[in-house]
Amino acid sequence: MLRLLTVCGLLTIALSLEVDFDFGGNDESAIESQLREQGFSEEDIKLMLQEDRDDREEMDNEEEEEYFSWELARGYDDCEEFKWSRRKDSERKQDWEKKDWKEEDWADNNKDWADNAVVDDDDLKDDDNEVDQYKSYKGYRKGYRGKHGYGLDGKKKKGNCPAKPKPLSEICAEIECAPFEKLNISGCGFEARRVLSANWTVTSIDTSNMRRGYQEAFWRLFKYIQGANDRGAKIAMTAPVINRWFLDENFQIEGAQMAFYISSAFQANPPTPTDDKVFVEPWDDAITYDRAFGGNRDDPEYYKKQFTMLWKGLAKEKITPYPKMSITAGYTRPGWGRQRKEVMLVDDGSM
Repeated sequence: MLRLLTVCGLLTIALSLEVDFDFGGNDESAIESQLREQGFSEEDIKLMLQEDRDDREEMDNEEEEEYFSWELARGYDDCEEFKWSRRKDSERKQDWEKKDWKEEDWADNNKDWADNAVVDDDDLKDDDNEVDQYKSYKGYRKGYRGKHGYGLDGKKKKGNCPAKPKPLSEICAEIECAPFEKLNISGCGFEARRVLSANWTVTSIDTSNMRRGYQEAFWRLFKYIQGANDRGAKIAMTAPVINRWFLDENFQIEGAQMAFYISSAFQANPPTPTDDKVFVEPWDDAITYDRAFGGNRDDPEYYKKQFTMLWKGLAKEKITPYPKMSITAGYTRPGWGRQRKEVMLVDDGSM
């Protein structure tokens, strides 16, 4: 059940680069059509759709999620200057100092402040000074399809405050994760890990048409774990889904890959892909630096902001990452419950 739930969530990722599909929701017919176009049997399609409906119902009936501090949710302590409340205070101060205030501005400013206020005293715990968007209140359900920057009533929040990521410990208790060790490296704004050597299934992403290239890459890997291999083996889904973006000297994308970690049941002897565009690659140990965030924002500007803060956090500790590759990673099903996405950089010494 969990394997199919995660697979269905990945279908959402593959189809949501420009159009926001919710697998099993109002656009279930669109997903069903895609599965049929990809050649899946009617029996497999029926099973996937029904499993997804059952799992969504189970998620809706679960109790509210446990509270986690921002540090525990991310896996590290953020730099003070990166925290949302600090950034907003700085922006307000700059606006305040620049503006030639008139009497009528005071009333407008007070009204804007009231309209944008989204924080209650109970929202601030452990001196986080940031808002937990998933804190329970009347009408909350764990499975509600909330979006970053939107309230649970579906209306856009003017403050657009950040959402906590789902703790990695919770995710890896629910689904198999690629093995790693957390490193005790001081600093703020990032977590350091040693990702242990393992076999991954990999395919290229055609960056000339990003939406089509991303979808086609996903389908190739999805079919591999669904039996498009020399043994016809069904392989359990794992986390995270890795996207590696290769950069030129001007930091422009010149190539990309998508990769799934091959589950432990097949690690020692992975099946050979039947698609000549899919490969099994052994990846050596590597030290990575990650920055995590929640919510459902997938726009390039938000990712750029996260990468910028990651670079700045590393620079504070005089850590030099490899400059010609950036990584994005997804751990959770978009739109359902807490999310976890990460931007990553690889230590220069690991390349």
